[in-house]
Amino acid sequence: MMRWLLALLFALAAGSASAEPSQILRAEEAPSAALGHPLGFVLYLPADYAAMRDRLPVIYLLHGAEASAVDWVEQGHLQEIADRLIADRRLPPTLIVMPEGGPNSWYMDAPGDGSGNVATAIEQDLPTYVERTWRARTDRRGRAIAGYSMGGFGALRFALMAPDRYAAAAAMSGAFWTRVTPETQFDEHIQRIFQGAFGRPFDAHRFVAASPMTLAGTLSPSGPVPSIYLTCGTGDRYHLDREQAVMAARLAAMKIPVETALTPGDHDWDTWSAALPAVLQFLARSFTPTPKS
Repeated sequence: MMRWLLALLFALAAGSASAEPSQILRAEEAPSAALGHPLGFVLYLPADYAAMRDRLPVIYLLHGAEASAVDWVEQGHLQEIADRLIADRRLPPTLIVMPEGGPNSWYMDAPGDGSGNVATAIEQDLPTYVERTWRARTDRRGRAIAGYSMGGFGALRFALMAPDRYAAAAAMSGAFWTRVTPETQFDEHIQRIFQGAFGRPFDAHRFVAASPMTLAGTLSPSGPVPSIYLTCGTGDRYHLDREQAVMAARLAAMKIPVETALTPGDHDWDTWSAALPAVLQFLARSFTPTPKS
């Protein structure tokens, strides 16, 4: 009996030691008819992915302006945070997809003025490729999206534009530009922030039509509604904590479930990395149990 127990313990120890660690694939590419060229992305695979047979939930993470997808890993410590949350059972084993959204695309389709049809590429081409290539869930309750700054704008925009695709969305220091109206005129410096994403010169009507502030009012009361989480640093240099308050009020007025958090910090990776565990856990709460393959 003792010999059998020792053999079992050794086998368990050996299995634990041989577990495959999580992986970061930094140079993945999804074919994109919308862009006319492949869409680059970074992919997080959880530990022991190769041994898993069920399809896994997917989180899409969008980067900010003048940034890159790999910043989530190199500055946001995504791999370490996700590993810890999964080990502690606060996040199920999850695929995390970080697309290259361009430096100032604002996650818009702008074929003639900006970065190309980025929105269509991320909304359609990328999930199609991910779900075909990896064991990714294809149902709404297995898919969520988040981003910081410009990526927060994009994450809410995607979730509110296609609520049948995302169960939840989150924005960290969301750059929502809530005070823009159809009559707004920007100087040249501000227009450079958008770099043609909303036309050249900046078309305020086009911006307002695409804004999460507007899209929140388009959801059908009888249709699916994503859960939303907004978080921002109280020392944000662009005062996006105020933008967050306006956006949260708008969502609540439209009966869209929203949670908010204010944390110490500025508009930087120290703040976003510290907020990331809460964001991932919020998104995970929207996932239903994984359907059997």
